[in-house]
Amino acid sequence: MNAKPVSADRLSILHLIVLTTGVGVALFVARGIEYVRFPADAYFYNLDSVSHFDPFGLLVATVYGLAVSTLVLAIRSGDFWSSPGKTLALLFATMCLLNWGLDFIAAIVTSSRVRSGETQGAIGFLFGFWYRDFAVGVGYVACLPVLLWVVNRTKRQGLVWRLAWLGFVGFALAIVAYVHFGLGEVLPPTLHLWYFEVAIGFPIGLLIAAVAFDLARGKRLDWWTAITVFPIFLMWCLGLFIKFAA
Repeated sequence: MNAKPVSADRLSILHLIVLTTGVGVALFVARGIEYVRFPADAYFYNLDSVSHFDPFGLLVATVYGLAVSTLVLAIRSGDFWSSPGKTLALLFATMCLLNWGLDFIAAIVTSSRVRSGETQGAIGFLFGFWYRDFAVGVGYVACLPVLLWVVNRTKRQGLVWRLAWLGFVGFALAIVAYVHFGLGEVLPPTLHLWYFEVAIGFPIGLLIAAVAFDLARGKRLDWWTAITVFPIFLMWCLGLFIKFAA
């Protein structure tokens, strides 16, 4: 008799291996980008060596790796739009790949300019963005079509979940307004300091509200949702703590 296949809706040892591997690869890639960018950082910031991972960067890389590996598993499982966790993995994996891709481009271009001795002019800028801000300046604009597509495809999900996806659209627009339209120049100093944390905290709060609403109705929380929502919420909380403690 053939053994029954493991259901994709149950968290298995294979899933854990893939997720753990994804996190490890994410830490490796994030560290690799630091090394690629080092010649530029050494020139512009007078650094002697590649900086150690900062705590928040470690958290972000971990969540990114978790999101990308969860997305790979979700695509293989089928019925992609049935689970909010799969949707959330798609959103954060998109942010991850855009961030890594744009950071790598900025790092390799600027470091190549420094290595070649091209030290005159605005060598640290790409299309008007400082090389360390290039991913933010381009990435949040680039992710808007994906966010809007997600909102359109998640009609089978509950109202609160759809509000959460709209919240991520609002978050992206808030960053675009801050970076491209000078919103930061008119904000009070305190809000200016905590702008990113407040902006992303809004959709994260909606995620927690959506989970609580589902649980209150007696709806089962699948592992896809648990393994994406709670680490992202924890990352946000720890990021706040780290910034408060700094």
